[in-house]
Amino acid sequence: SVPSGESQSVAGGDEDALEEYQELSTREEQDIESMMEMCEYAVSNAEAFAEKLFKELQVLDGLLDEALAEVDTIEGKLSSYEEMLQSVKDQMDQISQSNRLIQISNTNNGKLLDDIQFLVVSHL
Repeated sequence: SVPSGESQSVAGGDEDALEEYQELSTREEQDIESMMEMCEYAVSNAEAFAEKLFKELQVLDGLLDEALAEVDTIEGKLSSYEEMLQSVKDQMDQISQSNRLIQISNTNNGKLLDDIQFLVVSHL
């Protein structure tokens, strides 16, 4: 059981707290309601802002995916062009080598013709 002195002090403390409690004035109530509305407005604005950022992030993510796909396409084309250029270079090297061989052959044929003419003229 609780001693009577303690129960009185608790009860007395509660009575003191009740005596200190004052009802809010109309002005105070309006101020509190206004503050609560501002807080709700700020929270809803923050949520809307976060949602807007999320949507914009999704759009940017989509654009990034498109850009990466375009880069892949361009890299494929560049690789194909590089292969074609290498093929053209190889063909040009072969043509250049063929031209050198033709020039050597023409020079040799010219010398051979000169020698044949010399032999024919000198023996006739």
